[in-house]
Amino acid sequence: MKLSEYQQDYYTFTGKLSDITRQLSLAGIAIIWIFKTNFKDKIILDESLLYSAILILSSLTSDLFQYTYQSIIWSRFYHKEKKKGKNDDDIVSSPENLNYFSWFLFGLKVILLIIAYIKILIFLNEKITTH
Repeated sequence: MKLSEYQQDYYTFTGKLSDITRQLSLAGIAIIWIFKTNFKDKIILDESLLYSAILILSSLTSDLFQYTYQSIIWSRFYHKEKKKGKNDDDIVSSPENLNYFSWFLFGLKVILLIIAYIKILIFLNEKITTH
């Protein structure tokens, strides 16, 4: 396989993982919502579900920050190269360190969601085994 094909696989899989992370985040919020209780016009969540909700929202926030960062950094890189006289068809290399923060946010959103789902699964297991 050509090296460019591996790069395309990387783009495909990271994009798909981001999509799945968002979908699972929304599904996690729905699961949490099912187990809420109402008391005197207040919504009450079990403590473990509250932590799961915070983790899911943090995961979604990391996703937002990741794509905001990437949009800004790659736009700046593009315009900087254009100012140097580069054309859209020119081959240019980008500094690898531009991706470091994005990778951190990418990993963070996935890890936060995994922890949230572990907490949800523990909660559901306790509900099933105690009833």
